[in-house]
Amino acid sequence: MYAKSQGPEAYARVLASARPELREMMEAGFLETRWYPYEVMVELTETIDRVLGTGDLQIAYDMGRFSCDQNLTTVMRLLFKFGNIGWLLDRVAKAWGGQFDEGRMVVSRREVGEEVVVELHDHPMPNRSHCLAIKGWMMRATELSGEDSIECTELCRAAGDEMCRWTFRWPQ
Repeated sequence: MYAKSQGPEAYARVLASARPELREMMEAGFLETRWYPYEVMVELTETIDRVLGTGDLQIAYDMGRFSCDQNLTTVMRLLFKFGNIGWLLDRVAKAWGGQFDEGRMVVSRREVGEEVVVELHDHPMPNRSHCLAIKGWMMRATELSGEDSIECTELCRAAGDEMCRWTFRWPQ
């Protein structure tokens, strides 16, 4: 959806750059009711970054934000608006299992107004583009909840850190 949102020419360039198996999936259209291997998501993100981005995977962050905007219904947006950031990130962590079949996401610290920490555990294939997309999704969700001054720092196993962790802090 992100590549299509960039216009027909951009989508055609991504499609032309995809390896044949990925191209076939793209042409068939991804279905929300079908389970796709994690590697497909990573490959698609990296292809989009190579074609439409700058090759540094930062477009994955934008794709995460885009995904949040596309996937949150009006009702969920209202719930996010009236919930606090701790509640919101709890929901994000609990939704992990509905999207991925490996790893688990937990909120390890929840001091709303000070610091909220979300961690990804037991994921066998960490990937930088995935961590950036998760960060983009969560940052956009915090904005939709009305928290527009939160800062987020991250650790990423794919970047050599000991774990994947996103720490949200309120400026003092």
